[in-house]
Amino acid sequence: MEVVKTLKPGRNGTKRLVELYGKQLLAVRYRLDRDKQLSYTTVELIIETKPAPTPGLNLTAQRLYQNRQLVPLRIHYDEEDLRRLLLRAGGKWDLEKKVWRIRYGDAIKLGLKDRIIENDGQI
Repeated sequence: MEVVKTLKPGRNGTKRLVELYGKQLLAVRYRLDRDKQLSYTTVELIIETKPAPTPGLNLTAQRLYQNRQLVPLRIHYDEEDLRRLLLRAGGKWDLEKKVWRIRYGDAIKLGLKDRIIENDGQI
């Protein structure tokens, strides 16, 4: 299958597709399959927009760093099973702040993301 023509949005041959896809449309391509004697119209769309990674920043290393950071957790005194679970996972009791501290990655694995205290000053 060969590309016969590629058009930018707004050119003749793309207007119906611009109405359909709007600013998400990047290109319209007309392809031809000579063996089957068929022509195809394809579109290139933007489906997600997110910040570009910072040059030189390894995203895997950034996630590993984040997962190793200690985060405070809100665990009530009467939740003994949960406290034992935290101890087995390497959690420590912070006597000064009266919170449990555990690595972020472990908190996520244990399903405790909703118990992380966001404004502790050490996060």
